[in-house]
Amino acid sequence: MMLVFPCVYSIYYSVPASDDFAMALGRDAYANGIIEFFNAIPFFFMKRGGTMVAFVFELLLNPLNLHVHLGHAYGLYMIAAFLLCMAAVLYGVKAVVVYTIRNHSNLDLIASVITFLVAIMLIENYYYVEAYSWFVGMVAYPMNVAFMFIAAACIIRFGNTGEKKYYIWAIITGTLAANTTALDIPLGIFFLYVVSIRKEFDKHFSHNVFKKYLPLIFYIIAGLIAVAAPGNFARQSQYTESVSAGNSIIQTIADVKFFGMAIITERPVTIIILAVLIIVGVAISAGKNIKPGNIILYGLASVCIWLGCLLPYVYGRGMTRTYLDVRMQYVFDFLFEITICIGAVILGQWIGYFVKTNFEKLGYVVAGGVAVLGACALIITGRYATTVSYEVYVKRAEIAASYDLWNGILLEIEQSDSDDVVVNRDYNIPWNKYFLYSGMEPGEVYAVDLDAFYDSQQILPNVYYKKNSITVNYPR
Repeated sequence: MMLVFPCVYSIYYSVPASDDFAMALGRDAYANGIIEFFNAIPFFFMKRGGTMVAFVFELLLNPLNLHVHLGHAYGLYMIAAFLLCMAAVLYGVKAVVVYTIRNHSNLDLIASVITFLVAIMLIENYYYVEAYSWFVGMVAYPMNVAFMFIAAACIIRFGNTGEKKYYIWAIITGTLAANTTALDIPLGIFFLYVVSIRKEFDKHFSHNVFKKYLPLIFYIIAGLIAVAAPGNFARQSQYTESVSAGNSIIQTIADVKFFGMAIITERPVTIIILAVLIIVGVAISAGKNIKPGNIILYGLASVCIWLGCLLPYVYGRGMTRTYLDVRMQYVFDFLFEITICIGAVILGQWIGYFVKTNFEKLGYVVAGGVAVLGACALIITGRYATTVSYEVYVKRAEIAASYDLWNGILLEIEQSDSDDVVVNRDYNIPWNKYFLYSGMEPGEVYAVDLDAFYDSQQILPNVYYKKNSITVNYPR
């Protein structure tokens, strides 16, 4: 619990942001929420993109559908979402770890320890405010990443057990995940790795190719819906001029190199955990004469996953510079960190494979010693300041003050009797990456047709609050 407390602290101080207002049901122009919902879905498909799974969940589960000021209840809602998504990711990670180390007398315990180390890396490397504190961002990214890791676990478990429930859930959760453009290629690569290369489904569908690849067919269909939607082309024109596929591939490679190296070189916790995982891998294999998995093939699959994750984003946005939205960085970082952690274990296993002496217990003691020494080194050198836990501790007062400012602004808008609301504040709180602001710029008048679903230039708080216009004035 202490590991996630810093994230929970920041999320507790969340306020509704940007698209949360636009994705809430309850406009006066529609007879009821059901009619509004079925009008919104085709609109988004034609104007905003093909990630229909996200649109459906954003509309149905939006806490702003209550149309009452939520205060800290919004943060509690997002905390629950964060914990559920993180639990699902770690459930999938543990399944992959078990699949990697396989035959071991203490398999569950060792897999749990490795999964815990992966969790430390995921949580302490960076704080993804757009994924953790923002309802629409959470549904579009962490929720679907959670679906993907549940699907990965189910694919593995079906291969091991042949139980149909895992096969069915692999189809359901994988199809939901594959409707997100950043995830369809990584999930497809993972499926092909397990089913085509490792041939885990052969013992259950040895002569039925259709059943063997049926999950992949669903993933491809969901991905094509996301990619081919008319809304993608309508939205793409809002960002930039078109960029060739070749240039997008080059830019994607540059992004992978930049953000991947940042994780390794700028966050000492990464190096410590990788070192510990390599030693654990050595301890697992030393003296057992059990050949580990193909590390070269695993490395190639990992690189394809990284590139496949970012390429649709880079190409769709016409990116020509090294930049990722925080919510997109969340997806890439999680995939990158998880794959390198498992890769470290496999590397350690290969080292241990060539060692003929069994020193498993000693290896775990050494791994624990390295972890302790690494923590001490962080403290002595002051590099502990690069961890999310410490940064949240330092920024805790600003996080709370930012919430007080914006919570008060939103409450005043809701309670105002005027149809043209003007909110004035003579102070502002310094920006920090652990608080996501509502997005209303100072002095800008938000006044759009109340019948509109979504306008590309506005976040539509006036539509949500049923005001003719809203203006918020505060110092930049």
